[in-house]
Amino acid sequence: MSERKLTLSDRKRLRDEAIVDFRHGFISRREFMHRATAAGLSAAFAGKVAGAVAAPAPEPKRSRWAKQAEATITFIKGPHHPEDPQFWDTMKQEFEAAHPDIALNPTFFDWATMDAELTAGYASQPPDVVYLVDLVLAKFVNAGQVADITAMIDAEDYAAEREAIAPFTWDVTNFDGKQYGVGALGAAFGIFYNMDLLEAAGITEFPQTRDELVEAAKALTTDQVWGFQFRDSFTDYAHWDWLPYVHNDDADVMTADLTAQNLDPGAAAATQYLADMKLVHKVSPEAGAYDWLTGNRPLFEAGRIAILHDEYPQAVVWEVDSPVDFRLGVAQAPATTEGGKQSTMGNFGYATISEKSPNKEAAWEFVKWWTSADVINPYAAQIGLQTVRVDSSPPYESELLQTVQELYVPKVQGIQVTENYYEMLTNIWPEVERAYRGEQTGEEAMAKAGEIVNGLIGS
Repeated sequence: MSERKLTLSDRKRLRDEAIVDFRHGFISRREFMHRATAAGLSAAFAGKVAGAVAAPAPEPKRSRWAKQAEATITFIKGPHHPEDPQFWDTMKQEFEAAHPDIALNPTFFDWATMDAELTAGYASQPPDVVYLVDLVLAKFVNAGQVADITAMIDAEDYAAEREAIAPFTWDVTNFDGKQYGVGALGAAFGIFYNMDLLEAAGITEFPQTRDELVEAAKALTTDQVWGFQFRDSFTDYAHWDWLPYVHNDDADVMTADLTAQNLDPGAAAATQYLADMKLVHKVSPEAGAYDWLTGNRPLFEAGRIAILHDEYPQAVVWEVDSPVDFRLGVAQAPATTEGGKQSTMGNFGYATISEKSPNKEAAWEFVKWWTSADVINPYAAQIGLQTVRVDSSPPYESELLQTVQELYVPKVQGIQVTENYYEMLTNIWPEVERAYRGEQTGEEAMAKAGEIVNGLIGS
């Protein structure tokens, strides 16, 4: 075969890309020429020097010690931040650098369709590691779709790490004496408010009782501004905005022993209170008027909602990433009456390994890495969540999240962990929505909701 002749442009390219070796400080000929002429040498003289010391570019060689990935771990979770996929691109590189024999494939489910997506995934070939929130953890464990990792958690070399994670999380993931997950992250839910709008309306302190909240919302409501807003659609996780008012009245979905419903009549007043914000006081939009992500949040950002129920992780977006142009405050749902109980709702997520995973040991390496203090704390600070570690805390940039961590997280009330809790919420929520739309009273809604819960207990 005849040797291919190089064109003039080929020869020029190769010459420019030739490596100049100054005691192994390699630079290209083009870069050397640029530096030499910038230093005052003539182009001709610089060219002669470069030609004299040039060496051919070394061919990249893979180290014989470099290890090809022996397993690929797919991980799935819901997005906790608009830039979560980008965060995970970086974390993937960091994990693979520390574990060259394991490739990581981070993926995401949609929070609005979480249950359906995970159910379908487990029925086929599920991801190796699944981030399961406490709402659905029991369901998938009891279906045999989550691996028992007791031996891994009880291993001697994991003892110190186990002690560094909050004890309550091990209780949540314990089923019949076996462990099915490692606590990773927690989210708390409450209220954001526009301090500038409150100040302009003469409100110097955030309302502490339900009656005070009504009066404040009335004073804040104008032709351009809604005084108060909360989520009303189940797909927007509206139960997190409803439950603190229910808990403040010492009601809940079920009784403490999980043997009967605890909504009728205990939750009727709280349901009616929120419905009245829309129907009687008219300080909130009609039910279904706005989507959570494309409606409520943009309106709040634009200064057209004064007080908004939302999840506290949003503080990172509104205070750090894309700061709003007004002073921002956080609060809890007000007490029913002066000096009464105030609740902060929260739920937690757990790193679990799928029973069908063919790479459980590699999956465990990822779980240990992700839930370690060096990884989970800075990640939690980025996305605005709390961790469940007792040995350290996230380095928050958001002052509001520091406030939440110090004042509200200690008061967090979690969900009632039972297999079909999420199913209960799904089935009772149409009754709550009908109350919000004025199609029935809060009392009627909770009577029906109570019957639904009783029908699902033990099913």
